[in-house]
Amino acid sequence: MLLRNKFFAFCIALPLLGGEPSAFESQSGVTKKDIKSLKDTSLNLSSLIVDLQGRLEALEQMQYGIQSLYDAQGQKVQKLTEELEAQNVFMQETRARLEILKEQIEQIKISQSQNEQNYRNAMISLDGLGEKIKEVSQVGSVLNDLVLKEFQSVREEFAKQAEVIAKDQENIQKLSVEIEKMYEERRKIQERNAFKNPQKKPEVFKEAKSMYWGKSFDDARVRFAWLLEQGYEKAESSFFLGQIAFRQGRYNDAIIYYKQSAVLNDKASYMPVLLLHTIKSFQALNDNKSALTFAQSLIAHYPKSKEAAQAKAIERKIKGEKKDE
Repeated sequence: MLLRNKFFAFCIALPLLGGEPSAFESQSGVTKKDIKSLKDTSLNLSSLIVDLQGRLEALEQMQYGIQSLYDAQGQKVQKLTEELEAQNVFMQETRARLEILKEQIEQIKISQSQNEQNYRNAMISLDGLGEKIKEVSQVGSVLNDLVLKEFQSVREEFAKQAEVIAKDQENIQKLSVEIEKMYEERRKIQERNAFKNPQKKPEVFKEAKSMYWGKSFDDARVRFAWLLEQGYEKAESSFFLGQIAFRQGRYNDAIIYYKQSAVLNDKASYMPVLLLHTIKSFQALNDNKSALTFAQSLIAHYPKSKEAAQAKAIERKIKGEKKDE
């Protein structure tokens, strides 16, 4: 609106350049050719003003849009800051990232303030241009050159400001994407931790096993790990953590969990499976010596199990490979 008011005041002076000559002008020696030159200059200025006025309106709309984005992002950042205050070490790290984002937004606001100052400076230039038009109203050619130079300077300044605004918009979009990612990370963490209720350990244990059999290994792993921390069904929770690690190809982890489970309860019904998968984990790690030891243990303790039959086949294979060597 400030830009339009400045241009409106500037435009009022233009018709004076194209009016009919007065009695004073007739006596001053100004010719019709001079008057025609001034009229042509006035038409050129009117065309330039229309062009600049359109550019000013576009810049005002861009400026309004940026302010709306500032306000919206400021509200999101404030809301996120309030939520993050209740979090632990992870949330403290997130708060640090948020402070960086807030500083970036403040820098953008400072840039916007500088843009506004540049606009005001441009308007001051336009005011001075109007005064110059009045002073040189009798010299058409000089006036035309001066006006063109001044308008060119203003046009270049507006182009620079438009570029700055475009960069600000790009930065705001990047900040928006970053904030959305943080919201999504927070939502996922809340969803994954929603089950952590010490009063519902049996339900969580049942849910974790159901997830395992449904091959939702990551969700099951989080629950079994929490149950193990809580000391609930430690032997079986360790066994299932070993099973998940085995299914995911993390054989070192699988062996550690299997060993922990066996130490806690070596009479469990799943011991044949535990031993067989321990054997296969050692094989995957190229530790045939340990694999052979566990195969012999499985055959000795559970000779009639189907896992023992597989252990015998593994034993024959390992011993056969040794003979070939």
